[in-house]
Amino acid sequence: MRSWRGGVTRRPGPRGAAAASAPPAPARPRLRSVDVLRGLAVVGMLLVDNRGNGAIPDQLEHVPWNGLHVADVVFPVFLLVVGVSMPFSRRADRPRAALRRTVLLALLGWLVVTAKYRSPTAGAGVLGHVAGAYLLCWLLLRLPRRAQVPTAAVVLVLLGVATVVGGAGPDRSWGHALDAALGVRFSAEAPHGFPGSAVTVFLGVLAGRALRSGPGRAALGRLTAGGAALLATGLALAPLVPLNKRLWSPSFVLVTGGIALLALALLHLVVDERGRARPFRPFEVLGTEAIVAFVLSEVVFRAVLSHTVQPAVDGWVTSVAGAAVSAWLYPLLSIGVIWAVCAALLRRGVVVRV
Repeated sequence: MRSWRGGVTRRPGPRGAAAASAPPAPARPRLRSVDVLRGLAVVGMLLVDNRGNGAIPDQLEHVPWNGLHVADVVFPVFLLVVGVSMPFSRRADRPRAALRRTVLLALLGWLVVTAKYRSPTAGAGVLGHVAGAYLLCWLLLRLPRRAQVPTAAVVLVLLGVATVVGGAGPDRSWGHALDAALGVRFSAEAPHGFPGSAVTVFLGVLAGRALRSGPGRAALGRLTAGGAALLATGLALAPLVPLNKRLWSPSFVLVTGGIALLALALLHLVVDERGRARPFRPFEVLGTEAIVAFVLSEVVFRAVLSHTVQPAVDGWVTSVAGAAVSAWLYPLLSIGVIWAVCAALLRRGVVVRV
């Protein structure tokens, strides 16, 4: 698995022949299943964000408040993969590198949101949320390892108490109150969600440790057992603390974390253990160039084309083939265009990472 490094990475060319003659560093396992899962999350994001019209299935629309649709699982899966990569990355142990990554993600998120909404006060958006969750998880990992799981559990307990005691209504909740105290507008990406999403990243760290420390079959068993336990616990907790993405409630963390771990276990079995990666290659491409895919989608398809091209395409396709076809065609076109750009970058040995 490639580590997530800042900037643009190029594969060595002829000029690097001298360097290539040096003794190679010990090889680390490359887990293609992780890139594939990240790519599936990217595809989910493109389907949700670039839908042609309201005729798209309900499962590809976010639940207004309590509940869970497929659309609500996409971002937690992406965050969990961020955590999976951390045990494989040397810079995750270096404070300056971790801080640099946090700042770059937050800055890029602010630039993307500013371009999309044409306002410098629109917030930091999805990448800003990733930055906040990554930083809090990195701080958690500075604790002794034996204290990390209990601390994450305490965070979930406190979030549950805040949800039950502090309110969890769509117009008034503990999240609204916290964001107002911080001087920011309440949204799914606002700071109130960072602690819960940091636990999601930490669940990915635990998965990454399992994948790195043991044989494939043993890791597969840990992922499957862990995913099933999280899913069952989250569903049992849901009647008391509802599934809520906007508040990143404890039940939401556990259920989506369990789903993500089970998906990772299945992909690890098929792609890494059985070597059947070829059918998943398109997703691997998008997963490797996830930053490029996200920025292209937000800036090109949402900030630029959504006001002119998208309505025109939707109107024409709807008149010819119906609203249901149009609802699917536009996001599929966006996936095709973005995949082509990402594939072209990979063919040239260029991997953009933050």
